[in-house]
Amino acid sequence: MNLYYNGVDIYNDVSVNYCVHEMHAERQADTLVLRFNDVKGVWSKWNPADGDELRFVEGASDTGKMFIHSMRPENGLFTVRAMSMPKSGGTKKSKSWEGVRFLQIANEVAGNHGLTFQNYGCPNQVYPYLKQENESDFSLFSRLCMLEGCQMLIYDGKLLAYSEAYIEGQSPAGTLDVDENGNFTYHDDRSGCYGSCEISSGSFFGKFTDPNARSAAVLRPDHPVQVTSNAEAARFARGMLRNANKYGRTGQFSKSLQLGYAAASMMNLNTPKASAWDGPVFVYKVRHDFVGNKSTIYFRDLLEGY
Repeated sequence: MNLYYNGVDIYNDVSVNYCVHEMHAERQADTLVLRFNDVKGVWSKWNPADGDELRFVEGASDTGKMFIHSMRPENGLFTVRAMSMPKSGGTKKSKSWEGVRFLQIANEVAGNHGLTFQNYGCPNQVYPYLKQENESDFSLFSRLCMLEGCQMLIYDGKLLAYSEAYIEGQSPAGTLDVDENGNFTYHDDRSGCYGSCEISSGSFFGKFTDPNARSAAVLRPDHPVQVTSNAEAARFARGMLRNANKYGRTGQFSKSLQLGYAAASMMNLNTPKASAWDGPVFVYKVRHDFVGNKSTIYFRDLLEGY
């Protein structure tokens, strides 16, 4: 194992008794929570500060660059919480753009926080008008991604955006084998999914209907969605419907540490005791407990048609 603090491996200088890394495919940044005994006083002497960098590596698992968000000393122990999002990511601001493109916003947000940007299948849409009002950059961009049927994540100093349909169209990277030694739970809540989504904003209206709808339920946003045309309203309705329905069929399983799995990846599910669920799935969260020697993998079915 290696634990890097500002580029220096300190693993042999501290005694780690808790280490959990959570990887997320959307909505929130990856987190790393460490608790260790600073037996040599190394950590205290370095006078660590919020925003300093941490990186934990174990075999095929690498947290990438993480930024310290909080530290708590207690009776010789230190609990450190780090995130893949820089500390500056929580700053709220207000700004507006005219005639701005998706990739322009993405690169601007990344640059504002010292990150680089990578795109995976997201179309470079044009927004006649876009407003950020008392909102953080990452909250704005995450919201924009969701409306376009995309998602964002932050990993190792990079802001990444991916089209969910694009990723779901890729070949699985491997197999999730759930055997008798793994504890698994699967849920089918598709009966609660929506059949369509409608967006109204001023004189503009847009609607999208699930081509495989099982329900007549209509999703209408709780909060106003800013649109500049009927076409944009319909496009956003499609993205919102996908976001609301994609977790209709989900599952998770836990077993001894599995270091080859990562969030935002396509895998083939293989469960001898529940073979009806087998097939390609999207991994949306991975939790590695390195001290407890346990991994928990969270996944969902693919959303067909949109």
